[in-house]
Amino acid sequence: MTESIHAHELLNLIGQQSEPLTLDQIKALAAERFGSDARFFTCRLDDQSIEQIVTFFVKMEKVAPMGEGYVLNRGNLCSH
Repeated sequence: MTESIHAHELLNLIGQQSEPLTLDQIKALAAERFGSDARFFTCRLDDQSIEQIVTFFVKMEKVAPMGEGYVLNRGNLCSH
């Protein structure tokens, strides 16, 4: 069975990085931390791939594009 990870764990991982991350770098970090088959969920979504959850993060302004990569938008994080 594929493990389902709360999306906040991925946001925390992105936020721990000192430089913007490309989607490929986010994928590699997620695979290393959660496994290559991990799926992500939020209070609104379930069973999301890494690409889907990053797209959701951008839409909800949880991460912001910066250059070739993405950075955590600390001012727009929820606390649950």
